[in-house]
Amino acid sequence: MKFRKFVFSVHSVMGIAIGLFFAISGLTGSAIVFRKEVDRTLKPALMHVVGQAQLQSIDRIFSAAEQTHPKVPFRYVLFPKQPEDTFLIAQKMSNGQRIETYVNPYTAQVMGSRVWEHSALGFLHTLHSTLFLGTPGRLLVGVFGVLLFLTAITGTLRWTGWRNLKNGFRIRWNASMSVLSFDLHNVGGILTTALLSMIAFTGVVIVIAQLLIGGLPTVKLMSAQTPVAMSELLQLANAALPGGKISVVEFPEAQPNVIHIHKKFPEQMTGEVDLSVVEIDRYTGTVLKAEKVIKPNPVFKVLLRIRNLHSGRFGGSITRILYAFVGLVPLILFITGIVMYRHRGRTKFANRNYAELSAER
Repeated sequence: MKFRKFVFSVHSVMGIAIGLFFAISGLTGSAIVFRKEVDRTLKPALMHVVGQAQLQSIDRIFSAAEQTHPKVPFRYVLFPKQPEDTFLIAQKMSNGQRIETYVNPYTAQVMGSRVWEHSALGFLHTLHSTLFLGTPGRLLVGVFGVLLFLTAITGTLRWTGWRNLKNGFRIRWNASMSVLSFDLHNVGGILTTALLSMIAFTGVVIVIAQLLIGGLPTVKLMSAQTPVAMSELLQLANAALPGGKISVVEFPEAQPNVIHIHKKFPEQMTGEVDLSVVEIDRYTGTVLKAEKVIKPNPVFKVLLRIRNLHSGRFGGSITRILYAFVGLVPLILFITGIVMYRHRGRTKFANRNYAELSAER
């Protein structure tokens, strides 16, 4: 009995103390699951064009973005995946924020620009991952993830269905607010505990990986030369690694002299990260590395699976809808938990233990 009371106390304290964070994390996560759809719906003029037969040269595409935001260094470029997609050119400002410029691949016309952190999706993603506190916020999110995992485990141990399976899934819709809140909390928690625990655990792993990678030392080597034209660099990449389709061009901040050109090959699984890469010295045109990677190494593969499990990037639309629904559950659990807590404080319910409430079922 003492153990059950201890588990209940731990569950209640953590749920009330940081339940609001759980709710915010769940709601923002639900929106991020449909990030592409949300972005395209809110900003269709930036991301959608009418497909045409002739593409503009890549040099004109890059020049258009560079002229829009001169002297702002490029960080990466996403190539169109579909005929109606635009180029996305990301540049990093001195304050660390990212400017995204969208360019029509058929006319080289700049469709518009935005500071990603000021966009709706950027706001949600930053709130979800760092609480707008940078690296300390990311660490705090990791700590909250551990606490969410513990809250899910202690809630599972306190589930009333272990004593009576039928009553464990019963919701008394016509009962008082406190009893209804108890039922919703009890049933909603057990139905989603496995998925919430998995999302919390994978989130913690992602935070640890990001902190470790972000802490790696960097070496910056600048060049006074004029860089080779982008069209020539892409030709060099195609010659060094034939086949496939160029998907991303990266400008590593730690190596300003180097450009990474990623390629996607037909034999890759849908949704996999494009790890095939050609590294070129952008000032001399020297190919430094050309590597075709169809299957990631075991460590990266595990991290990729963890990312997919955390964000719902598997199983298609059904999985994403499920994740979006589960993201709403922490808010429900927080509200019902508050109702139960306030009811115990106002009545003799405060002197009755959790098991007595369950007995009413």
